[in-house]
Amino acid sequence: MTSGFYNFRNPLRATACLFIATLVACHTAGVAQEIPKSAFNLVNLIPQPIPLKLSLDTNLICAGDESVGPGFLTGLMPWRPEKATLKAEVNGYQTAELKPFLKATETPLIILQESSSHVLQFNVIPNSKERSPSFYDAINLTTKDNLEIQANKNSFSLPKNKRIRLSKEKKLSYALLGKQQEDLDPSDPGNFLLVFYTREDGTQDCIVIPDNPL
Repeated sequence: MTSGFYNFRNPLRATACLFIATLVACHTAGVAQEIPKSAFNLVNLIPQPIPLKLSLDTNLICAGDESVGPGFLTGLMPWRPEKATLKAEVNGYQTAELKPFLKATETPLIILQESSSHVLQFNVIPNSKERSPSFYDAINLTTKDNLEIQANKNSFSLPKNKRIRLSKEKKLSYALLGKQQEDLDPSDPGNFLLVFYTREDGTQDCIVIPDNPL
């Protein structure tokens, strides 16, 4: 099992670095842009490789010239232009659109899924309202109605689409049943969401995403 884990030395400093890299990519010639007040991560969970075009107005997040599979993660992105509609386009699929909705400091996770045959859909997982210096949450977005995992030597049954608090400790060791244990040990305390999903070969995997409002 492979974890897409952001091993941040400092989650807020890492967020700023991601913003700087993104702003360079989104920079309009000769015009400096301020650091955004909100942002989003997006993960693709369409169950087969697709040439995904993902855009905010004329700003391309994915150009659509390469195929991406389930588990593809954009990284933290500012919503620029602020009044633009987020669009996901794939040949042979009905386009998904999401109007601007972010409030200041929010960094939600946006899921791109296939809601029905060849129809794309965005779903939003907001930041956890229950905060603490350190926590690990999990959400089951696999094809299983209930997903059994181990986390810090405790057993959890994750119902589909429901966010579950696993631990408030700084470190986390977790594993899908019958799979190798994964150890998460950020240098500084932080807040994280474990997203369990189904790979294109039908097996389950996990992406670990920071849940740190700006």
